[in-house]
Amino acid sequence: MANTTKTDVNVRGLFDDFGAFRTPTTSDFDSVLTNGLVTPDANVLLNLYRYTEQARADLLAALGALGDRLWIPHQVLVEFWRNRETTISDARSTSAKAAQEMSGHSVQAVQTLRTWANRVALSDDDLDDLRDRLGEVFEEVRKKINEVGEGEWQHIGHDTSTDPVIAKLEPALTGRVGAPFSAEDRATSTALGQKRVAQRVPPGYMDAKKDGDGAVGDFFVWEQLLREASRRQCDVLFVTADAKEDWWRKERGHNRGPRPELTAELRARGGGRLFLLSPKQFLEVAAPVLRLSLQAGSVEDIERVERIEAGATYGGWTAEALEALFRGLAYESYVNRVDVIRRAAETDGHVEAVSVYDICGYDDGRTLKGFTKPITRISRNLQEQGLIPDSAVPVLTAEYRNGPGPASGFRVHPLLVPLINEAGDDEDS
Repeated sequence: MANTTKTDVNVRGLFDDFGAFRTPTTSDFDSVLTNGLVTPDANVLLNLYRYTEQARADLLAALGALGDRLWIPHQVLVEFWRNRETTISDARSTSAKAAQEMSGHSVQAVQTLRTWANRVALSDDDLDDLRDRLGEVFEEVRKKINEVGEGEWQHIGHDTSTDPVIAKLEPALTGRVGAPFSAEDRATSTALGQKRVAQRVPPGYMDAKKDGDGAVGDFFVWEQLLREASRRQCDVLFVTADAKEDWWRKERGHNRGPRPELTAELRARGGGRLFLLSPKQFLEVAAPVLRLSLQAGSVEDIERVERIEAGATYGGWTAEALEALFRGLAYESYVNRVDVIRRAAETDGHVEAVSVYDICGYDDGRTLKGFTKPITRISRNLQEQGLIPDSAVPVLTAEYRNGPGPASGFRVHPLLVPLINEAGDDEDS
């Protein structure tokens, strides 16, 4: 009897079932930008009000150049119109707020200068000279902030007929917006979305505390996107400024690509590969493919807005604010607190008291009472300087396993763990 060869459907390769871990290539992005489905999240459209004119024009040009590959889930526009006026008001007040905060920073800088001058016995003449030069610099920066604010956003208002963002978005999006859910479909999708949030199925579970249908908003976007991708049977590029873990697969604080669950769900629904990019990454990737000439500073401005939004993602903290905290602790000879914070972040946010004694070189008889006070005090100073909001989460808190008594350990707030680890990676690189 002749031997026959039969294909074994159970044979798997390195990337079978693990497509989310494959690093996209230039040709992958070229393919999805020219033949796939490109969808911007609501935050991408809203951020157009936060960018400078150059960055706004370049991102709008990229979206417009996509043609029929551009597609907007109906839920994206629901969230766009819901938040548009608030975003405009925030953008218009940003410069005034920044100029006011700059004055506060000036006072703080002078106080720091005076403290240093006293420590080194600097002469009054030298101190006066440095203080005057410092004041001139802050005044120059404050004037520039006001100048930019008056120039960039003076033409943007709530009137849609005179809004330059709407004027560009309307032709780019005409015929490229999906239909809303029917009443019955919406009820079913709401119930499914709430169930997914409760079970921490991505995307959207990070919005569980939002009021109304806010908790299922991301799922609505995703479900509508899945349906369109299934209809077209194509690859999908989702552009979002949302950096939370219910969209991104994170490795030590870095966004490495879409969550594997999302990649698998798109495949199961008949779509192709899933790609995720931030607005900055999208502009960098799309420019050569769509043959766009970017203006100077556009990418940097979009990155600036992403850093600001990251502060909200990380409990009100940014990389700059965290660096300022660590620098303040080191300046006051509390560098061991920095080491404890880093160790806690490396071990899923928690460090045992015995490890703190080891890291700090403390004797067994030493108490850990008041260990977090310098961190709290410097954090409060950063709030007064406007580097973090009053609502910023505490960096390190004591834990008590057996009620009142000595601390059993310390915990870094979960929202800060990826930011601290990312800062550590940057120092190592």
